[in-house]
Amino acid sequence: MKVYPTSKIRNIALVGHGGTGKTSLVEAMLFNTGAIKRMGKVDDGNAVADYLPEEVKRKITISTALVPCEYRDHKINVLDTPGYADFYFEVTGALRVVDSIAIVLSATAGVEVQTEVIWEDFPEVPKMAFINKMDREHADFYKVLDEMKESFTNNIVPVQLPIGAEDNFKGVVDLVKMKALIFESDTGKINETDIPADMMDDVENYKEELIEAAAEANDELLTKYLEGEELTDAEILEGIKDATINGSTVFVFCGSALNNIGIKPFMDFIIDCSATPDTNPIVKDKDLDNEPLAAQVFKTIADPYYQ
Repeated sequence: MKVYPTSKIRNIALVGHGGTGKTSLVEAMLFNTGAIKRMGKVDDGNAVADYLPEEVKRKITISTALVPCEYRDHKINVLDTPGYADFYFEVTGALRVVDSIAIVLSATAGVEVQTEVIWEDFPEVPKMAFINKMDREHADFYKVLDEMKESFTNNIVPVQLPIGAEDNFKGVVDLVKMKALIFESDTGKINETDIPADMMDDVENYKEELIEAAAEANDELLTKYLEGEELTDAEILEGIKDATINGSTVFVFCGSALNNIGIKPFMDFIIDCSATPDTNPIVKDKDLDNEPLAAQVFKTIADPYYQ
């Protein structure tokens, strides 16, 4: 791996209740970067992040795994954390060193206990959300979105809307580009097309919500927006980035990690809009690329058999 400047590093933790598909999301990210040639599965015991014998046996994440991805000339350090309360100490350790959190939720189960615990325990860490398992029976994106707003804050805004659900889930609408993205799950290829006509009412409503969130995070954009001027896609993206980094809005994505649907746009968002290490309050205003090294140990392993 080459050396990356601070501006091209993203440190992000995948968190959420057990069984929401965090490890499967990591697997899809690795596949999309070319780090692996085929996607493993937790149930098959061949997922990259769940490598400990006990994890393979129990088919759950027990220990936080650091999985680096190289994507678009950036390095994304993904921390795949456990979702069960018994291993919560692994989550708290990981969240001490990341710059942002991706909360993974199930489209069928919605907001669950560990989701609430993490949200309440780490209010200061910038967050984004990924509603996974849109291909499953009883998947309901809008129900989960409403649950999130009721449980946490109204400042939860989708950047994507799902096209279909359950067996008919095939892609997402990108509310910034205003395009439908249809995915080929076996290759990860994305076909860009027009938004289905029957979705336009919802699309326009959520687009306006997205523009408002972007404008409110940036004084110049807010002035322009209040004066009735239309914001460009680049300006909306700039406002979204500001809102993501300062934590004023939690932007929501959706997809199916197992089928690699919706993962690449989520990775693009991490690159384009998520916090960089120099925005972390611990090191803010320091020149991280030129000052003496400062490091924080967040996880140690004692193995009596390691030589």
